[in-house]
Amino acid sequence: MNLNRLAISLIELNPENPADLEEFKKNLLSCYNNTQGRIQNILKEACFEADAMVDQVPELQRNIIARLGVLLEQAMGSDETDISATTEQTSQVEPAREPDSIDVQHVMLSADLDADLLNEFIIENMEWATMAESAILDWEQNPGNQELLNTIFRGFHTIKGTSAFVNLDCVKDLAHQVESVLAKVRDGEHVFTRSYANLALKSLDVIKSILEQMKSSGPGQQIELPRGYQGLLESLRNFVPDEQVQEMAIPAEESMVEPEAAAPAYTKTNRGKIAKKEGEASSEQSASSNKIREQMTESTVRVKVDRLDKLLDTVGELVIAQTMVGQDNLIVSGKYHELNKKISQAGKIVRELHDLSMFLRMVPLKGTFQKMVRLTRDLSLKHGKMVSCITEGDDIEIDRNMVDMVADPLIHLIRNAVDHGIEFPEERRRAGKSENGRIYLTAGHAEGSIMLTVWDDGRGMNRQTIVNKAIQKGLIDSAERMTDQEVWQMIFLPGFSTAEKVTEVSGRGVGMDVVKQAVEALRGRIEVQTTEGQGCTFIMRMPLTMAITDGMIVKVGSQRYILPTANIHKAVRPQEPDIHTVNQRAEMLSFRDEMVPVIRLYRFFDIPDSLTDLTSGLLVVIGEGKQRCALFVDELLGQTQVVTKLLGKGMNNVPGIAGGAIMGDGTVGLILDASGIVSIARQQTNTTT
Repeated sequence: MNLNRLAISLIELNPENPADLEEFKKNLLSCYNNTQGRIQNILKEACFEADAMVDQVPELQRNIIARLGVLLEQAMGSDETDISATTEQTSQVEPAREPDSIDVQHVMLSADLDADLLNEFIIENMEWATMAESAILDWEQNPGNQELLNTIFRGFHTIKGTSAFVNLDCVKDLAHQVESVLAKVRDGEHVFTRSYANLALKSLDVIKSILEQMKSSGPGQQIELPRGYQGLLESLRNFVPDEQVQEMAIPAEESMVEPEAAAPAYTKTNRGKIAKKEGEASSEQSASSNKIREQMTESTVRVKVDRLDKLLDTVGELVIAQTMVGQDNLIVSGKYHELNKKISQAGKIVRELHDLSMFLRMVPLKGTFQKMVRLTRDLSLKHGKMVSCITEGDDIEIDRNMVDMVADPLIHLIRNAVDHGIEFPEERRRAGKSENGRIYLTAGHAEGSIMLTVWDDGRGMNRQTIVNKAIQKGLIDSAERMTDQEVWQMIFLPGFSTAEKVTEVSGRGVGMDVVKQAVEALRGRIEVQTTEGQGCTFIMRMPLTMAITDGMIVKVGSQRYILPTANIHKAVRPQEPDIHTVNQRAEMLSFRDEMVPVIRLYRFFDIPDSLTDLTSGLLVVIGEGKQRCALFVDELLGQTQVVTKLLGKGMNNVPGIAGGAIMGDGTVGLILDASGIVSIARQQTNTTT
């Protein structure tokens, strides 16, 4: 089997016929094993593409076949020895093996290394690898930005130098080869193509994998090289860009405009600035370069996580102690004015210390967003789609303990958008859309919370499809009285999926329920907005931190509760005309030209000794946006800062309860969950009406 016959068999290939596909893969593997050098590297990539064709939808299979055709053209266009020259020697060749089926290799970490030095090496190089990855993703979009290329060089060069210092030759050699390949672009010998970015990103993945293994190892211990390490190293050493690919490459001075068969462009721009003028591109490149330069020169001090956690716990205890002193009967009585002044001054210092400690635990979302951009890139290539991930607000900071918890639902939403939301290029053309689908990932502040939004311009969701699936599963009998929002929320039910085909990415109904559980575990909530044919939007609202809460203490009978001040709109003492009754059951408050449901907290928590006349107590309007309700309480006792404590497994998922806190007198007060209470109020109102 030579390359010409292999190309003919590709043209005649019916991928839906398993026997046909297996025969083609067998012939392709035979060609791979009988070649060497550059042709073998090309055929190696073709083997991976052929493997990816199994169990895929026809549209994706057609895209893979097109890529296989390009690869075979590259192999046949090589001036190296034709494969036909070696076909007669097949009987003497070693048995066929998969391209990556290499014996596992191990390396030994130097026994002379200091453990602290090794830890510093891992942390520092992880940072450089992350920075280089971000620069590569930007460089892929703006190949003319020399500063981005220099940043990539600095990253690999630093990794190479520090690896040589600790005698880690496997990382040093890999980083050196990447430098050598990229140098040809920097020096103007080669024109930028996607293959450069692919190799650099693959190399960073391998380096990160090695560093992760080193975290659990120590001096003198053995680590395992990632699968495919040797093949990647050889690919870098023998890398020669194909002339055909170079013809499709984008000149350095132009912006990244992909041809039909090329992969999508990836950029960081605001949602409202997608269509930019060419004159604005240079300013964006300059801003990106300045941002990277600032990151490079930023002065930082590393502190062990356990020490930082100890500091934060101590500050939390100090907040509790200050609250106890401030609410002591001697202080409250007002007899000791000088003591009151000193305690007030101490309280001010405690608040400043609290604000500083909260700042210490906050980290930007940049790293998380970068992972989503990379995830989108890899998934789009895998599925034969053209998808860009555009981020905004990655400088927003959240509690570092929440970063990993936020990443998980974002991953599921991105995967779902690429697999189900974004159409294939052919379908998008028929719908009058750009072939390049877009996913917008944004972050911003909203009333003391953080709001994360994932929006795609795909096909959106069909209400009837979801309803039919719900009826089929026995979840509902009819959806006549259900609002659109209630229908959309059904996609978060465990095992619920409308996917016609299960893929390795999604379709089993175990993703969206994970998203909702993760958001609710962060005391947040998720909303869905969709328009069929235009796209889908997921909005997640979560607190900035789960450690310390600014709250208002409210009294209900003999009990006290804490309402987060960020959720409070206003407290009013209602008059009779302000209260309306629906069906002689549900009570509504007229507030700012709208009707707000009333919840009597004494009924909610079954408190017998509370006020019952609405005009005798207070109504505290809480909620976000138009999602509001009015809580009936006896009185307001004042504002305070409390350290949020979990209530244990039995109380974690109680509707309307976000956690607990130690009050000034040492008793435990419940922190109310505004979004949970609003949802309950809405459900009660809908049931009544």
